[in-house]
Amino acid sequence: MMCGKVILLCLATIFTVAYGLDGLPEYIHICPKNERATQCIIDNVERLRPYVHSGIPELGVPGIEPLYLGDLLVSERTNNNGVTITAKNIKAFGPSQFKVKKLNIVQWGEEYHFELFIPHIYVEGTYNIDGQILLFPIKGSGKFVGNFTSATGSVKCFLSKHSEDDIVQIQKFDIKIKMGKGSIKLKDLFNGDKVLGEAINDVINDNFEILSKDIVPLVEKALQRTFKKIGNQISRYTYAELFPMT
Repeated sequence: MMCGKVILLCLATIFTVAYGLDGLPEYIHICPKNERATQCIIDNVERLRPYVHSGIPELGVPGIEPLYLGDLLVSERTNNNGVTITAKNIKAFGPSQFKVKKLNIVQWGEEYHFELFIPHIYVEGTYNIDGQILLFPIKGSGKFVGNFTSATGSVKCFLSKHSEDDIVQIQKFDIKIKMGKGSIKLKDLFNGDKVLGEAINDVINDNFEILSKDIVPLVEKALQRTFKKIGNQISRYTYAELFPMT
């Protein structure tokens, strides 16, 4: 469903791929510009993986789970049929299990493209629903959960640069997400009536692509804002230090 804050881990690697700089953790290695630079950065990402869940205090990087997505409004109505669902306090778990499938260094120290795979993401939050499905009027609220598998993400990271003495800063993030399979369950529908509740959840999941269409842009925007802010927080070195040419 989402790249989660997974790119934050990649950013921590990109912004600190140097060895021997003051205060730099020993588990991050230098990645000079050569034929092994791409694999070196990917290896750094894997080396940082154990620190992802709880964060990296020395770099000012918080833990990436849960990922807070905020609120979402989904409305699909046709004549007298359809529903409006408001989801709030949405949190996601599982982004730390991501894999970097491909890294393309477009311009050393300036532009990086990532292709990611996330095997499983679990989301939870609260909902309000109002409408009519299968001639049943529906109005209620409660908790919801969602399970998503085989999500992929395409990320383009652009860094601003004016001179080698500049501190590295993120200029722009472009994130595009493609969801794999998934399901959502609204709990406590019809005051906990199991039969009616399952029937409505089945209808909702039969229209999973409609929900995906509304969810994905929300996730993309949230990730773009979050990664740019946090990525700039952990940037403390100049281009000459972080992106050695040899």
